Amino acid sequence: MTIENDLVVKFGSAANSQDTISTLQHYMKIYDLSVDDLYIKWEQFSYHNKDKYAANSFSEPVLHEFKSYMQQQMEKKVSASITSSSSVTPSIKKPKLLVPNANSPSMFGLAIPNTPTLKKRRIETGGTPTEAPKSSPSGITELPLSATKTPANLKAATEADKCLVTLNVDNVPKSEGIDLEEGSSKVKIAPFYDAKKYKFRTMRQSLLDTADVLDEQIDIFTEVVQKHYNLKPSDIGDPTYQQQSEIYTVGRIVPDAVNADGPLNIDSLALETSRSTGIGRRIRLNFEKLQDVSVFPGQIIALRGKNANGEYFVIEEILKIPYLNSPVSDPETIQDAQMSLDNRSMKVVVTSGPYTSANDLDYTNLQDFVTRINTTIKPHVLIMFGPFLDITHKLVSTGQIPEFSGLKQQPRTLDEIFAKVIAPILKQIDSRIQVILVPSTKDVVSKHAAYPQDSLDRRSLSLPKNFKCFTNPSTFQLNEIFFGCSNNDIYKDLREVTKGGNVFQRNRFDRVSEHILEQRRYYPVFPGGIKTRKIEDKNGKPVFEHISGADLDIPYLGLTEFIGDIIPDVILIPSELTHFARVVQNVIMINPGAFVRPNGGRGTYVEMSIEAPDMENEKMTRIDDVYLHCLWKRSRIDILTA
Repeated sequence: MTIENDLVVKFGSAANSQDTISTLQHYMKIYDLSVDDLYIKWEQFSYHNKDKYAANSFSEPVLHEFKSYMQQQMEKKVSASITSSSSVTPSIKKPKLLVPNANSPSMFGLAIPNTPTLKKRRIETGGTPTEAPKSSPSGITELPLSATKTPANLKAATEADKCLVTLNVDNVPKSEGIDLEEGSSKVKIAPFYDAKKYKFRTMRQSLLDTADVLDEQIDIFTEVVQKHYNLKPSDIGDPTYQQQSEIYTVGRIVPDAVNADGPLNIDSLALETSRSTGIGRRIRLNFEKLQDVSVFPGQIIALRGKNANGEYFVIEEILKIPYLNSPVSDPETIQDAQMSLDNRSMKVVVTSGPYTSANDLDYTNLQDFVTRINTTIKPHVLIMFGPFLDITHKLVSTGQIPEFSGLKQQPRTLDEIFAKVIAPILKQIDSRIQVILVPSTKDVVSKHAAYPQDSLDRRSLSLPKNFKCFTNPSTFQLNEIFFGCSNNDIYKDLREVTKGGNVFQRNRFDRVSEHILEQRRYYPVFPGGIKTRKIEDKNGKPVFEHISGADLDIPYLGLTEFIGDIIPDVILIPSELTHFARVVQNVIMINPGAFVRPNGGRGTYVEMSIEAPDMENEKMTRIDDVYLHCLWKRSRIDILTA
């Protein structure tokens, strides 16, 4: 006898209709009831409502109230069980709940101290650092952050040019910089990108162009995986299709719900396919068979597994996407680099905005820094990241621009603030020091407020010829060295979803850096990060206003990829998080930190000392007729107070 017949036998001929039978079967499924259990609940419901409804009435309102009745019963049962369990064992100590920490490097912050908390604790206790300098497998030594955060050094941190972190302190001497008296030869700067492609108009995205770019990203990585693992086209399958055999597939990590606003976890992820593989459909992911996992929304991932039940894809293995090649140079290029600096080491200084505190528009710190640039620091190249005048600054966004001292006529526009206040300070930099400006999407003087972002206009900013304005992101060469720059905070926006304790044995900055290198893009997160602030509307109700974020122009995300199928020797990505300099996969990853802290205190900047290339030196590796740059062996990075 079928379930339909059982229902008709139990509930009578009045329930013998397709709609009624379907509704009762639905209730059996969602409440996990048998036919007998459902009928018992129906009798209870009928008895309590015998004066309200006619006997054996199965109208739509009656069935809807029957469902509400069962729901209330279930909630009361759960509530009673919780109350009884707590009253029976009052002496048993409840397990401590791990409260998520929003500032933690992990997604949920469960029992994982973050760096700022660790620094504060060391300062308050007044302990001395016991952590020994760390040495990476590549031989680069890093002083622990705690060594510069003791009370003895806390006062010194308020002074300028005090070293906080150093990489390779024992292997590479500090560069003396450019000799302004002798007039040393200039470093050769060559952009490694097509500037014309960044001249697009923003706020003109079309849904079709966006879909094409996102789809193309998956298809490109599918070809990479096929070639690297020697897979046939037939080996790549559709993970959304139910089948008992294992397949290989490539797709994008996405939340399993469209409106997933809260924190993600390992059980709330899905895989988005391309149109050629799975018609763009999504399938939930099951990571139960994997021990250690680190993924994030927007990541292009290659998987081996199967979809046996049609509801989720069980992952057997995550395939490692191969890294791009390291850059190399021929002997002629290396000799030219030696001659350009008379075989001396090169000094590169990196700063990142904001250049004022959050409460004023005082550029005194920048003025003092420019003076030191000309007299003591003397770099060959100065790389400056925006924002130079932040559109989200409290005084700028509210229109409360203060008066600037020393000006005959106060600026009337925001552009004039740069021309009359900031530009005169930058012009004081010695003309023999070359300066590279990389904009921010929050820069007032930038007419291009989307990422990827066009460069600033040097002439409109009234800057001299030793200034070069590059795009965001950009790849360029300083002599033979490849630099990659991106002014979009990937280290803060990447919402890492992890599983397994071994993941946290490695520094989070290293994990995020590896994601960047593996994804071959400066900003692989999708959708991009959003920053909001709480304000009140006209009625006094709290609302959230969008003030900044990644601001991705998706049809042009191809401009954020690594250029030339190579990984730069050094990648500079400013972040609001703690400054750092690390070596990941033989690539130097640097966050210079903010030049000025929000409260007006001194921030940080980076000073790189790069030894001149020498083909006879064991620090450079020869492969056939070319040489690997091996920058991580012959460079020293100091992070100092600004």
